Amino acid sequence: MKTVADISKLEFHHRQGGQFRWITITTLMLAIGTILHLVSPSVGGVTPNWTIATYCVAICLTKPSYKQALGIGLVAALVNVLTSKSGFPYGNLISEPLGALTCTFIVKNLAFIKFKGHSCLPVLTGFAATCMSGGAFVTILKFVMNLPTVVYVTAMLPLVVVIGALNAVVTPLMYFPALRLFVSRGILDSLEEQEVTSDHSMYDLKPTQDGLISMEHLSYIYNKQKTPVLDDVTMTVNKGDFLVITGESGSGKSSLCMAMTGAIPHYFGGVMKGMVYVDGQATTQTTISQLATRVGAMLDDYDSQLVAMTVEEEIAFSLENQGVAPDKIGQAITEALEKVNMTPYRHRQVTKLSGGQRQRLVIADVLATNPDILVFDEPTSALDPEGTHEFYELIHDLNVKYGHTIVVIEHTLEAALPYANRLVLIDHGHILSDADVETTLRYMYDHNICTSAIPKIFACQMDLEKAGCHFDAPWLSTDVAVAAVQKAVQP
Repeated sequence: MKTVADISKLEFHHRQGGQFRWITITTLMLAIGTILHLVSPSVGGVTPNWTIATYCVAICLTKPSYKQALGIGLVAALVNVLTSKSGFPYGNLISEPLGALTCTFIVKNLAFIKFKGHSCLPVLTGFAATCMSGGAFVTILKFVMNLPTVVYVTAMLPLVVVIGALNAVVTPLMYFPALRLFVSRGILDSLEEQEVTSDHSMYDLKPTQDGLISMEHLSYIYNKQKTPVLDDVTMTVNKGDFLVITGESGSGKSSLCMAMTGAIPHYFGGVMKGMVYVDGQATTQTTISQLATRVGAMLDDYDSQLVAMTVEEEIAFSLENQGVAPDKIGQAITEALEKVNMTPYRHRQVTKLSGGQRQRLVIADVLATNPDILVFDEPTSALDPEGTHEFYELIHDLNVKYGHTIVVIEHTLEAALPYANRLVLIDHGHILSDADVETTLRYMYDHNICTSAIPKIFACQMDLEKAGCHFDAPWLSTDVAVAAVQKAVQP
């Protein structure tokens, strides 16, 4: 195992969509191929095999594994079964996987072949995959329909070669525009960067500071951007914390949240420097699904996290995705609903829940796998003051009664700060203050940074202190302020 002398120099490159981008690109290309197959005219009975051409483009772009290529071939086969006018379309179930596997073999072994600096893979794969797939298909057709050998040898096989030659032309004509499109969208690297990948499996990565989450010299820049959204961030989240992170819009709050859950760097495209550790493990050496058992997250658009019809089904779906044993799912649902006071709604349809109840359901969804850390990104942006107050009472209860560590990304601080033990201020990707609530609020007030987030009652205290008044405790709630004023005016 290699050691890293300076963690701030260690880079991890990733493209948007991550390990699943081959699905996105293949789906788009096969859809284009299907449309072209349906509308393309034939000349003398000959037309390119658009399905093969488009999945060759997808495979050249994404370089999938053989197992993934087999899946691509099977999907292409199903498309052809549904759209083919052949006398025996089911032969595609064998021929298309063979074509996809042939294409993948060429991509993995002949990528070094270039002409004037341009990759020859589209030409090679378009011809070879078509000949392999087409040859297998006409061979199956010959035996199934008992066609004469002379027809098979003198007509069918030569026709396959002709179509292969056509595909050797149309595949590169589709490949290079597709490459430019996906590069411009940040889903793929440029041609010069195509072979660059990140793999941290050979490194011995250990945190140098204690904490459930440890960020060490973390920097991150999204694809196609020039300015880092996070810049040399170092901070920890300790067990039992109720940590609030604030800052102006675009300051990097949500990116910090995504780094804690592993979505940065495993989903969003970009370059990460430094490291994030969760329970001592580097996030680049694990997966989002594994991190989800330790860090549960609720996004600002919490409705987008709901997928099932009923409350019970929603939580069960989350547990099934985590591989929880069926005999344990029922008890886990019961415990999660109890924590968020949603037990009476177990069999209620999700569409009949109020906004606050749907939010509690998302929290129960997250709690079902019993993560140590709960991360909330702008959780009260869609709630009224009463709902906001109830929400923070709930997560305070989760923090104190059930021992969950809480991280809240928040811009409106009045309701959150009475429960927080730490307040972090981030601005333009930099941590400006990481201290107790009063210290960070004073920093914000004194430096005129994100002043709109400072609770009005605390700003009032600062103004009075400027006038010469002094108080024993910070005004984080109306009750504290009233008590302080009463004490000050007593004779």
